[in-house]
Amino acid sequence: MNKQPSDELGVVTAGCAIGIGSALFTCFLLYLNGLLVLAVISALGDVGETWVENDQVVQCVLFLVPITLVVIEWMMIDYVRTRFVRRTR
Repeated sequence: MNKQPSDELGVVTAGCAIGIGSALFTCFLLYLNGLLVLAVISALGDVGETWVENDQVVQCVLFLVPITLVVIEWMMIDYVRTRFVRRTR
């Protein structure tokens, strides 16, 4: 069976759409996680935590925690997807 050029174009287009959608979803998750971390840091500052006054620690937490949360969220998404979605061949 010969492949048509339109078949290859459809596969490439679908792959690009999936990649762009995945990147956009990851950006959305990073945004939400950043907001969550900022809210927690602000709440801890109001309570009187002393480490919140150190800008270097806050910057490190604000950088690392949202990225770590995105990795954990993608691992959870993959776990749920493999448990509840059957692959057909």
